[in-house]
Amino acid sequence: MKPFKYGTLAATLLASQPAFADTTILFNNFLGSNDALWTDVLAPWIGDIESATEGRVTFSVPAASLAPPPGLLNAVQQGVVDGAFQMVGFLRESHPELQLPLLPMTYFGNEETSVALWRTYERYFAGHNDLEDVVLLGLVTTPSGSFFNMAPEPFDSVEDLQNVKIWSLPGVTAEALAALGTVVTPGPAVRMYEVISGGVVDAFCCINFQSLEVFNVAQYIGSVTEVPGSLFAPAFAIFVRQDVWDSIGPADQEAILAVSGESLAHRGSFGDAPEAAARQRALDAGIPVIQADDSFTQTMTDAFAPIRQEWIDSVAAHGIDGAEALDFYLSEQANVVTGN
Repeated sequence: MKPFKYGTLAATLLASQPAFADTTILFNNFLGSNDALWTDVLAPWIGDIESATEGRVTFSVPAASLAPPPGLLNAVQQGVVDGAFQMVGFLRESHPELQLPLLPMTYFGNEETSVALWRTYERYFAGHNDLEDVVLLGLVTTPSGSFFNMAPEPFDSVEDLQNVKIWSLPGVTAEALAALGTVVTPGPAVRMYEVISGGVVDAFCCINFQSLEVFNVAQYIGSVTEVPGSLFAPAFAIFVRQDVWDSIGPADQEAILAVSGESLAHRGSFGDAPEAAARQRALDAGIPVIQADDSFTQTMTDAFAPIRQEWIDSVAAHGIDGAEALDFYLSEQANVVTGN
């Protein structure tokens, strides 16, 4: 009998395993290099992946976006880039389930919403109408916004909103504002300054205090009305192309998943302190900031009920119990606050 040779056996076993080459992911960034979502959430997440995979998975980020924000999912699917993140509002027609965080009066803290959104995705959305040819690695919200009146008197009732010309991002929020009796001028954020500074509108919404400064419209605020649960909070889906994911070894895939999903969602706390500081700067500048009272809040809740029902109906077509998912999303936000 020939002597047992461990080295020969080991070599044979290794040779029988599939080989996975190192992977470099071409990852698109459409934000400015100093944007907090990039510097405090996505760039550190990339660093976590590179560390967790011991450099076997690395990222290359082009100096400029290789596709416009509405077309980023398609750009990944078509192989223009390997990975990207996209505001979920651009996916409304194909993926109504991902519009959940855009429903009015559903935001109660940035880390809370991010974590609750991921948990809701895992429990209710995964396996139903999944993004085609990509792997979803995370969902992250950013700080929310309510009413910014260009006049010094804050909105304190739905009667104050009747026929007010208001700028909004298009989609769910624009429809919600129209349900309150406003005359909505929807458009992309890049046109916000033009519309507001030009006096086209009387008020605006859909951005947070930080974004007022970023888009150079803070000087046009006369007063602010904050709504419980807010009117709008942007949310972003983060994904890589399926064939790129498949090129990564199973152990490294597990390592990536460990720092993505809910772990990535917990980075949502990035926005809380800077947003609080920006809000304080508005107060220090003498801008009145009020909270909608119970009567105003109830009127808005009633007006938004059809918006929520429309969302529930839209996801039912994909086998999702929208009412249950919405209740879970809201309850999980409370759970995150208590550390659960």
